[in-house]
Amino acid sequence: MFVFGVLLALAVLWITHPGSAQDKMAPAKFEYAIVKWDGPDRLFYNMPTKFELVHLSKSGIKIPADAQNEEWCLAYAANQMAADGWEPVALDSRRIVMRRAK
Repeated sequence: MFVFGVLLALAVLWITHPGSAQDKMAPAKFEYAIVKWDGPDRLFYNMPTKFELVHLSKSGIKIPADAQNEEWCLAYAANQMAADGWEPVALDSRRIVMRRAK
């Protein structure tokens, strides 16, 4: 009976003891950008503070002959933006939505 009483007392203390939950953090803040492929070597960069049209061939970038232009250009743009801290969020056949922490 004594053991039962001790266990009951511990259970009551355990239940009524205010726990320490995780601290509530502010929601993460992101900025977003879109890269759109629009032609054989043309990329549109819709950035938070600017818009840029880039012709890869005029920038000295050579697309491999056996590559599909659309896929190669989007992969190139994603890798360039990843170097600046951007990460892909969504994509379709012509555009990638990117984000990075503010």
